[in-house]
Amino acid sequence: MKGYTLLELMVAMAAGMFLLAGVSMSYSAIKSTIVVTQELSHAQEVVRYTSQVFTRSIKQTNDLPIVDNSGIALRVLQVSGTLSCHGDTPAFDYTEYYTLVSGFLVCTVTPQAGGDGVSVNLLKGVQALSFSTSHQGRLARITITPDNVPALFKNGIDIDIAVTRLIVSEF
Repeated sequence: MKGYTLLELMVAMAAGMFLLAGVSMSYSAIKSTIVVTQELSHAQEVVRYTSQVFTRSIKQTNDLPIVDNSGIALRVLQVSGTLSCHGDTPAFDYTEYYTLVSGFLVCTVTPQAGGDGVSVNLLKGVQALSFSTSHQGRLARITITPDNVPALFKNGIDIDIAVTRLIVSEF
């Protein structure tokens, strides 16, 4: 009779189980790394776009940004012919009003002469947003927390932007 003994089969099965356990642990580690990488990528994109929007707005204004509602909204006065948060260049002086609504960074453009504002959702995936100013209002700080951000950034990411045009005009 030819064949394998019960002991040989059990040893082969134990070796196979050991290899299978190693492969599943490797898969689990790789999958969690991919999830963290995707979360960081999303957070980076939220911060990049937020920085781009606010840098354009704050650097081109001739007035100090105004923090409203205990730091949850920012008002930036703009002159006609400058690029708005909507991507157009209004032919009138206007105010950009930034706030967080249901996970969206929202910008409302309102004519300074009066009239209704037009709101646009600029960015989805924002968990928290706050504003503050320092140095007599010449430095604006935007603190943003993207959705599903890793624990390291749970308190938000600060973006500091100087009111460059106003600062330079003083010299």
